[in-house]
Amino acid sequence: MKNFSVSSTLPRQDPDSDKTNQCSKPIIQEDGFVLYIPSFFSKVSGDRLLEQSLTNILWNQDQIQLFGKLVMVPRLSAWFSSVQATYKYSGLVHRPKRMPHFVIALLQEVVSRTGIEFNSILASLYLDGSHSMGWHADDEPELGPEVTIASLTVGSARAVRFRHRHKSDRRIDLSAAHGSLLLMYPPLQKYWLHAVPKRKNVITPRVNFSFRVMNPDGLSVDLERDFFSTTQNLD
Repeated sequence: MKNFSVSSTLPRQDPDSDKTNQCSKPIIQEDGFVLYIPSFFSKVSGDRLLEQSLTNILWNQDQIQLFGKLVMVPRLSAWFSSVQATYKYSGLVHRPKRMPHFVIALLQEVVSRTGIEFNSILASLYLDGSHSMGWHADDEPELGPEVTIASLTVGSARAVRFRHRHKSDRRIDLSAAHGSLLLMYPPLQKYWLHAVPKRKNVITPRVNFSFRVMNPDGLSVDLERDFFSTTQNLD
């Protein structure tokens, strides 16, 4: 397994803040690369995006079949795709919703500032600390062999955990702040898993936008294993 370094187009500054991106730092540089930008959006821009998301996105909370029982997915979601890719998992079919104007503008902004031609967004709403995401990797075949993901957070700061698939001592915890962006470069998804654990002291919402490069054939994969984890108890 080799280490990975990346040279990417640095995001431009948010016009609302002259401090954007000054504290960008690598979080992982082994078997992939993760760059954390704590102030990708200023507080003003992040507040506006959170309000727009809570007001103008039609959120769904789905049920999936797990061990023969229907259970609620522990967060709400919405799927958007400029190439009309369909998102499928555990018998559910998510056809892309019509993008609100602010989502179109957000996609254009992230593409422009990262230099990566993202075309699809999985938006997730964590209403409070009881909502979570289990251990998983964004390694679906439809994303191709060289997967790059941008993960934008607005709202409550939540822990994002990383653990190496093959090295038990390689674990990293990060608090993803309001307005922050995580850029995950290949081959990270091959060697690392990530999760958003439950937090009983969090009482306000978090919205996450996961930007992906999809082909028009869409996404078809069983993600049932990703939604629940025995390690996701409240702590």
